[in-house]
Amino acid sequence: MKILAIETSCDETCAAVTKGRRALSSVVSSQIEIHRAWGGVVPQLARRAHEERIGPVVAEALKKGLGLKRKEGWEEIIEEGMGQIEAVAVTYGPGLAIALGVGIDFAKKLSLKYEKKLVAVNHIEGHLLSAWVQDEKGQVEREPELPALALTVSGGHSSLVLVERIGKYELVGETLDDAAGEALDKAAKILGLPYPGGPEIEREARRGDKKYLELPRPMSRSPLLNYSFAGLKTAFYYKVREMEEQKKKERLADLAASFQTAVFDTLLKKYIKAIERFKPKSLIAVGGVLANQVLRERVEKLGKEKGLPVYLPQLRSLNMDNAAMIGVAAYYKVKRGEVVEKLEELEREARAKL
Repeated sequence: MKILAIETSCDETCAAVTKGRRALSSVVSSQIEIHRAWGGVVPQLARRAHEERIGPVVAEALKKGLGLKRKEGWEEIIEEGMGQIEAVAVTYGPGLAIALGVGIDFAKKLSLKYEKKLVAVNHIEGHLLSAWVQDEKGQVEREPELPALALTVSGGHSSLVLVERIGKYELVGETLDDAAGEALDKAAKILGLPYPGGPEIEREARRGDKKYLELPRPMSRSPLLNYSFAGLKTAFYYKVREMEEQKKKERLADLAASFQTAVFDTLLKKYIKAIERFKPKSLIAVGGVLANQVLRERVEKLGKEKGLPVYLPQLRSLNMDNAAMIGVAAYYKVKRGEVVEKLEELEREARAKL
């Protein structure tokens, strides 16, 4: 089954063609340059960019995924490609409502015009199943052993999910305020680093002393598996504010390393508690923050210490928002018979739960 998948949950316009677990194509049009001047995502600008880019991005995904020869005219490329597509998948939430709406509207139009099944996918389920995504050749046959315990970390969500089987998930811990990626972005802003802040923090932290600044590890003693990063961010803000500007510049790398370490310690302390409580057969780690090399290495080390296999997305780019993961999640949903029966009933859900 070939599926055309669309993802517009935040500031990246994404489309992909998938076949089973294989990503035949994955196209991402980033809006970073648009939002950088504002220090964060501006909803109206995000919507406008999605509206301008979604047609060409979908056409490019169809062209690459299906090997189409037509060179010009994105509408004509879509017309040619849709004949080989069996279903259209789209992210319905969670995410930025004004952005989600663009993808949903476009997917509905394609589904109606070309009489294709429409599949609505939860963005977080997509991230979970990014660990199942194969490249276009399908050479990697690995598949996480279930039940698995997943750590999902991005700018919009930080959670612990018990994956009992594909389609059956138990949310066992989540952030009560800021997500880890959001906290890293805010720390970068405090330090005067450009948006997006996570990669900037990572780059500075490579040469810094992670023990330079003493920071809290929120809720680390609590038996609950929830996260909280707002207090950590506030503590960091006040410590940095008290520093002289010259010293702050001299110690930039140390400050970045200290904050990054505090965030990752907090994530992993809860992950360890969850592993001990649920005793999974494998570990999954997904989401944009898992593109950070230090966090990836720490998760892999944890897996070795616990004697558990660790599954990360095959390609690091699959940690970020992408449509390939949406297409693979849709494949399993179609197998379960979970398709949209009435197009008019599919609405965006900015705060959708897994």
